[in-house]
Amino acid sequence: MLRINLLPPQQKKRLELKALYQNIISSGFILFLLILFLIVFLAGFLIFLNFRYRVIENRITVEQSKIIQTQTVKEMEKKLKDLNRELEELGEIETGRSNLYSILDNISSNLLLGVRVYTLEVNRSSEMVTISGFSPSRENLLAIKKILETDSHYKNVDFPLSNLANPQNINFRFSFIYAP
Repeated sequence: MLRINLLPPQQKKRLELKALYQNIISSGFILFLLILFLIVFLAGFLIFLNFRYRVIENRITVEQSKIIQTQTVKEMEKKLKDLNRELEELGEIETGRSNLYSILDNISSNLLLGVRVYTLEVNRSSEMVTISGFSPSRENLLAIKKILETDSHYKNVDFPLSNLANPQNINFRFSFIYAP
């Protein structure tokens, strides 16, 4: 088929330009629609990713709270074990002290009358008591020696005679085992 165009050249040019403009406008519109479709698709994808991110973030938060609770429970269990151990140690110390206090109370109220004590040593394992001090007179030491020899609570008495050598101002030292 043969085409003949009888239009003047200016009008031909105008028609060609008009066709070119229409092609550019339609191509631009199609490009605009493609870009709009791409934006909508990407926005939907971002919304989906945001939703997944929040779900994963919630799971992480739940797991972290479980871990923190587990650690808190373990720390509390450890603290309770430490506290129980300390209470047991205090009970053992209290048991040992009560025996020591009864020894000291008995010695101070019944034995050490009229003398000044410088040192009083108690060996807890053997219950050996060693006392050193000062007595203004020999009579005080003789009374102490008599109590040590007659009372059944005092055994293995070591009362050196050098304690009784001077009549006054005597520095003494003696030892015994206390048996309640």
